[in-house]
Amino acid sequence: MVNSVIAGLTSGGGYALLGLCVVLTYRLVAVVNFALTAVGALGAFVMVSLTDRGVNALLALLAGVVFAAALSALLGAALVRWFAGHKEGTKAAVTVAIFVALTAVGVRLFGGNSTGAHRFPNPFGAPLFTVGDVVVPQSVPVSLAFALLITVAVGLLLTRTRIGLKLQALSERPGTAEVVGIPAPRLAVGVWAGVGAVTTMVVVLVAPRLGGDFSTLSGLISTALAVAMVGAFRSLPLTLAGGLILGCLEGLSSSLDAIQKYQGVVPFLVILVLLWWRSRREVWDTEHGR
Repeated sequence: MVNSVIAGLTSGGGYALLGLCVVLTYRLVAVVNFALTAVGALGAFVMVSLTDRGVNALLALLAGVVFAAALSALLGAALVRWFAGHKEGTKAAVTVAIFVALTAVGVRLFGGNSTGAHRFPNPFGAPLFTVGDVVVPQSVPVSLAFALLITVAVGLLLTRTRIGLKLQALSERPGTAEVVGIPAPRLAVGVWAGVGAVTTMVVVLVAPRLGGDFSTLSGLISTALAVAMVGAFRSLPLTLAGGLILGCLEGLSSSLDAIQKYQGVVPFLVILVLLWWRSRREVWDTEHGR
């Protein structure tokens, strides 16, 4: 059981990063991006398709990251061009439609659950050290370090740099930001490109543990949204913690035969519990604010 929970930290670091990408897209461009993991999965499968043909893994990863960044930037540019003045619900609905389209294309190109599993490179799968019967693989500290690094770096970017302040102004007052000379469209497209690149690296990191089929990897959006909800789509530290907790819960459930086949339900349970808790708190605040 302990081994399963520790192994779950590898996925947990990845889940935290996916949640951070959702939070950043929402905070900086005011869009809940449901197409996030579909774009990342396409980039990851570009990489694995190249490695299957003998291309060096690092070059293949670079190609996959560039592809996903370009695709995500194209999506961001389309939203900026045609949906900038629309409500958040409309923009989210557009990303849902794109998710469906990209998933259909990905399954068509790379196969489904039973026919499309690919073997992803796993350079961090070897044990790092062993304590008794507990084995800690290299992927655990790598995943945790990557998640912590991105969390700290983004926090510093948003609060301590000029471009971070411009990005926050873009999110909170896009019209005013353009009036004072902030290049809102270019910054928004840059955010989309960066998120697409990071998502691809995360999908490549977690793919060896979750299985190499497109449907599973693109479906990680439910987990990413659950993690983002832990941080209320605002807090980076809470989002990081939510990802790690969710990974541990998934690892724990995989070690219990009675609930193993239901472990995919965990993200949805997290979403439901958080929705219930927040609605309950709003009712409480309303009743006691009268």
